[in-house]
Amino acid sequence: MDLLNILDKIGERRTRKMNDEILLLDSTNTLIRNFSFIKALNTEGTHVGGTTGFLKSLGSLTRTLDPTRVICVFDGKGGSLNRKSINPEYKAQRKHQRITNWGMYDNREDEQLSLHSQAGRVRDYLDTLPVTVLEIEKLEADDILAYIAKQASQAGKKVTIVSTDQDFLQLVDENIRVYSPIKKIMYGQKQVKEDLGILPENYIIMKSLLGDDSDNLSGIKGLGPKTLLKEFPELGDIPHLSLDFIYERCEDRMKGKIIYPKILEGWDRVESNFKLMNLHQTMLSEEECREVSRIMHQKVKPVDVQKFQSLLKEDKIENFVQNIHSWIQSFQYLYEISLQK
Repeated sequence: MDLLNILDKIGERRTRKMNDEILLLDSTNTLIRNFSFIKALNTEGTHVGGTTGFLKSLGSLTRTLDPTRVICVFDGKGGSLNRKSINPEYKAQRKHQRITNWGMYDNREDEQLSLHSQAGRVRDYLDTLPVTVLEIEKLEADDILAYIAKQASQAGKKVTIVSTDQDFLQLVDENIRVYSPIKKIMYGQKQVKEDLGILPENYIIMKSLLGDDSDNLSGIKGLGPKTLLKEFPELGDIPHLSLDFIYERCEDRMKGKIIYPKILEGWDRVESNFKLMNLHQTMLSEEECREVSRIMHQKVKPVDVQKFQSLLKEDKIENFVQNIHSWIQSFQYLYEISLQK
């Protein structure tokens, strides 16, 4: 109940008209995306794309969405271990993957050192802003984001999750929406149905059958989105379908098309995918839930303008944040709102 009580305090009357909405930023996803694609160098020739891209993204989202609270969530150390205990192949390909492909770094080791350094620097900047930062050991950002979003939705609060990870689409409901910064699409219930042909609550069923290359999870060979919707049109019409429904449909039609016995042959993999990708079943322990509530309870601090500008100067990136005073003011409103409780 602690978290619900905290969320109930959000959205009180305020001096500036803003949307009564919580912005949940998948911060690890945002940092890596910017690090990968933005080739920005500071005045000394050091790659700073992760840092500058993150700050620009955060500022733009805060100004555009006008939230009443901003919560930045990072992957904790060893965050994927829980899922790897279910399937050792989970994200196994990332161990040797390069993040950039444009020649800035000679090898993966240098790349990882820079990413780690920029991640730490981003945390330094966030410490100067009135935002809540969560990073809990042995938890992925996905699990914390899903937990907060569901708690907020149950309390009637509006939530926007910002991430390129489409697994969050399974959480979309009347209060939760997901914004994809790459596609520039805001996914509500209607948009998910229009784009994917399924109801948001059935997204996890679809992904369990199709797999997810980004997480190194294989699906049923020969089964693609079009075939899936053709054979199981109920995914777009009947809310909250279960894996049992899919299994029984396949059993009933074993002598029909070849795809049905294929699904049954790979059923163990389907069930494993479901456990790994299902964000409705929290992986947080009671102790971890209490830790999330404790952090959420902490009051946000006012913008430390002097420290923020000092960091920009130290990193030699003053020119990357345009209209610095306007940028900072958009965050100062968040602090002012926090006082109106």
